Amino acid sequence: NEYKSYLSGMRTQSDTKLTTSSPIYVTICALSVLLMNEFYGYSKYVKPITKTLASIGFLIAGINYQLLNSDQGNYVFIGLILSAIGDVMLLSLNPLYFQIGALFFLAAHIMYCGAFITTGISLTWFFLSIVVIAPACMIVYKYILPYTTGIMRKLVITYTIAISWMMAFASGSYGYSGRAWLLAAAFLFYVSDLFVARQRFLKRCFLNSLCGLTLYYAAQLMFAVSPSITY
Repeated sequence: NEYKSYLSGMRTQSDTKLTTSSPIYVTICALSVLLMNEFYGYSKYVKPITKTLASIGFLIAGINYQLLNSDQGNYVFIGLILSAIGDVMLLSLNPLYFQIGALFFLAAHIMYCGAFITTGISLTWFFLSIVVIAPACMIVYKYILPYTTGIMRKLVITYTIAISWMMAFASGSYGYSGRAWLLAAAFLFYVSDLFVARQRFLKRCFLNSLCGLTLYYAAQLMFAVSPSITY
């Protein structure tokens, strides 16, 4: 009887873990199909379906992994929601929808900044990171800004500042708490944005989609499961 109870308990734990992590597999599978479609160009209807599913996956993962049980998690979850809306907006090639989507992502980065602040900030790490990030900003301004005008130009400048601040706060949070997981998530998000900019303003190619989408969804999943990670 004790052995049966043990097996039953193990089975229950296994089922619970599978249920909790299943949205992660949804995101990974949807992303895989999305990238295959980007490479082979099967259908224009695949992208909106798979991208939406992938984004819903990280939202549900955030709920399953108890994001809503802490102040930091609440900031992160709001950031995930804003990012998911931004994903939908960026499905369109219309410049207006792109600008709206960028604004949602801008708001998401602000939420992530709030999440990092809740843990405490090491000013030393914060300012050191600015020194490292500044050259990357200069590269963006040099190679991206010449291809923008008007509102789009202002948006690119503002957005670059926002993602740079997010990285600075992520670094400061790491210096204070020692949690590298969230710093890594922020870094992946930062780099994915560079590929989005390259795709939109410089050169449209599969490499941008492969790197940008993979890094982006990896970052969002890392944010979503962060309550279960202690390092």
